Amino acid sequence: MIDAIIFDCDGVIIDSEPIHLACFREVLKQEGLELSDEDYYGKYIGFDDHDCFQAVFQAAGREITEEKIAELKARKTVLIKKIFSTSIEPLPGAVELIQTAHAAGIGLAICSGALRDELAIITRTIGIDELIDVIVSADDVDRGKPDPQGYLLAMELLEKKLTRPIRPARTWVIEDSPAGIIAAKKAGCKVLAIANAYNRPSLTNADNVVNSLSEITLQDLDTSMKMD
Repeated sequence: MIDAIIFDCDGVIIDSEPIHLACFREVLKQEGLELSDEDYYGKYIGFDDHDCFQAVFQAAGREITEEKIAELKARKTVLIKKIFSTSIEPLPGAVELIQTAHAAGIGLAICSGALRDELAIITRTIGIDELIDVIVSADDVDRGKPDPQGYLLAMELLEKKLTRPIRPARTWVIEDSPAGIIAAKKAGCKVLAIANAYNRPSLTNADNVVNSLSEITLQDLDTSMKMD
C-alpha cells in the first residue's frame, strides 16, 4: 500500500512554466537583463525564485545581494498572483489522481519551489485545496532541489498531521525535472516523472516516466510499488 504521494507543482499539477518565464523576464528586463527560452528551460527550470534570480545575475557577471533578491521575488510574486487567480488550468489527469488518492486515504503533499502564497492560489483555483494534507514551499526550506530537504520535510509533516508512519520507500514523488528527481531519490522515495518540460532521456533516473498523468492510475502506482 502507498503511504503517500508528493507532487511537484509546476509541470506536474499545472503547466505554469511559461507564466513563470514571462514574469521572470518582465522583472529581469527592468534590471537590464534578458532570459532566453533556452537558458530557462535548459538551466534554471526547477530552481526556486531565489536561486533563479541569483543564477541569472551570476551568469551575467553581476553581483546580487540577498536584499535585492528579496525585492525581485516580491515584484515577480505580484505578477504571478494576478495571473494565477484568473487563468490557470490543471494538467490532464492531475486532479483526478489527487481525488482518487484522497478517497483511498493516501497522504497527499505538494513540494514545490514556488512560494506558499502562489501555491495557495493554485490549489484553491483548481479546487484541490481541501484534498492536500501538506504543502512545502520555497518559504519552508533553506535549500532547494536537488537537495532533498523539501521532500524530507514533506514526509515529516505528513507523519505529524496523519499520525502514522510515512515511509520513503512507500512514497511516490511525481516530478518533471532532473533536479526534482535527484532530490526525491536522495530522500529515498520512488519517482514518477512527467515528460513535460524535459524529454524522456533527461528523466531516466526516475522509476517510471509518462507523458501525462492521464496515462497512469493509482492502481498502477500501487502495483509497481508491490513489485519491488
